[in-house]
Amino acid sequence: MELTLAVRRQVTKAQVERYRKGTKSEKGAVLDALTLATGWHRDHARKALRTALSGHEPPARAARAPRYTYPPESIEALVKCWAVLGGPAGKVLAPALPDLVPSLLRHGELDLTQELAVALASMSAATIDRRLRPCKIGLVAGKGRSMTKPGTLLKSSIPMKTWHEWDDTAPGFIEIDLGGVIAS
Repeated sequence: MELTLAVRRQVTKAQVERYRKGTKSEKGAVLDALTLATGWHRDHARKALRTALSGHEPPARAARAPRYTYPPESIEALVKCWAVLGGPAGKVLAPALPDLVPSLLRHGELDLTQELAVALASMSAATIDRRLRPCKIGLVAGKGRSMTKPGTLLKSSIPMKTWHEWDDTAPGFIEIDLGGVIAS
């Protein structure tokens, strides 16, 4: 079972006094117990005990603000390009952008500077998928429309082809398989 960071810190604080007052062999036993309980490497456990002994906890790091290479205007243009092509995935849209962006600029459909147009045309497929994620929410159905549930009644009512061939030369013979139908 994996311990949370808060529990690991509590376990470390509980061992601090034993570690401070112990002999070299006792300190080794404390380190062994701490590495076994927390899953830390021995050097990291030693550093955590020294930090707890000093009483100085390092300040928590502030969350890093995202750095975007592409400004919102280029993302709006990306959404328009995506919609023009019928909503393809990033791997399909990325190779089409170098031809599509100049064409849309020429016809007045996009209002971008030359630098933004070049940046948009060189955008990677992964970046396209990440930046289009908010636009795609709710557009893709999670499951198909089929309400068929597997069961013995359904299995017994569908004849299965066996070693004995069916007479498919008789008029009116039809064979249907609906197992692989996906609703779109």
